Amino acid sequence: MPGDSHVVPVPRAPEGRRAQLGGMMVAPPRPRGTTAGGDVKRGEDPYRTNPPPWQQWPSAETSRRRRRIALLVPLVGVAGCGLLFLLGVGAFAVLLIVSRLSVPIPDGEPLAMSTAEIRGTWVDERGGRLTLRENGTFASDGICGDFSDGDLNAAVAPDPGAGTWELHTTHGPSSGTPSSEVQLAFTPGTVWTEYEARGTKRDPVLWMYIGDPDNGELCVLERAETSG
Repeated sequence: MPGDSHVVPVPRAPEGRRAQLGGMMVAPPRPRGTTAGGDVKRGEDPYRTNPPPWQQWPSAETSRRRRRIALLVPLVGVAGCGLLFLLGVGAFAVLLIVSRLSVPIPDGEPLAMSTAEIRGTWVDERGGRLTLRENGTFASDGICGDFSDGDLNAAVAPDPGAGTWELHTTHGPSSGTPSSEVQLAFTPGTVWTEYEARGTKRDPVLWMYIGDPDNGELCVLERAETSG
């Protein structure tokens, strides 16, 4: 009607769709009370639910504690290795002591003897006799011992027996203490054996294990009261 104002409605773009005006992209209107992100209300702490990264960083005290722990770990490892080594050495020493106590051995220490000192007659506890002569031969009668053949197999010595003897003096691999061994070679045949010298110059003995040393069976020859 003439004189009345007439307003023509402007069509609105569908919500959620952006209209291009003047070369610019215009976003659809946001609901009241929201920010650009659409998740946090006005006046609300944006870090209430998701704290800032720097609040999750460890404190200075925590960092120092972690550094101390990092330094202690290798020290504890070294100390543990040292303790295991000491325990191993201690166990080995105990085994040596126990083995020395459990396996019998004549009194005294390994002994070095000269040819003149070892010549003569030696007897065992059962009455067996061994005579070492000056010319390098020997005669035996019922002596104890652990005898082997040329292939190192167990053997039985001739009884009575005869043959040649030799004296050898060596030094211990660890202590360096010299000790003498008397080797007997029975003839005829290939049977042989070896006695070790032990004790003191005043009371020497010739001895060996019979069979396995763990069995603890010894053969011990002492110097006879008279020698020839």
